[in-house]
Amino acid sequence: MHTVVTPDAEQVTRWLEQANIQFYICDQCHGLHFSELQSREGVVDARLFVEEDGLLLSTELELRPAAIFAAQAELSRLNMDYPSLKLFLDINDDALPRMVACDLLLGRQGVTFDQFIYFVQATLDATVQLLEDCQQADWLFWPDEDETPPPESGALH
Repeated sequence: MHTVVTPDAEQVTRWLEQANIQFYICDQCHGLHFSELQSREGVVDARLFVEEDGLLLSTELELRPAAIFAAQAELSRLNMDYPSLKLFLDINDDALPRMVACDLLLGRQGVTFDQFIYFVQATLDATVQLLEDCQQADWLFWPDEDETPPPESGALH
């Protein structure tokens, strides 16, 4: 029989270790960061938060400012294509725009290890597919984009 528990941070850490899912604990927040996803180009943060009502898995993708309108226009379609994810844009004056993908596993009444692992893996898989779609659409900001290309030599006329 599967044991149902209300997961806390220690339980979630044990389950991630048991499932061999690479993560680290950040000293800036109370999230468990997913190393593999976070190391991908375009991903700012990929983390799991243990909240009062359950577990929130959130990933932030950094968008090129020129891609905001295209991403906004496709947001309804993307939310339909990825029904387990809640997708929205986070735009403010202090940082580059981001697309946020998140999912919530309600856990106040408890979850099993199998439910937890299914939730994490399904959410990570959907997020990777979303990341690939955003890369193909050329919406993501790449670190070397802030470098300006050298001027072309030769006359323009």
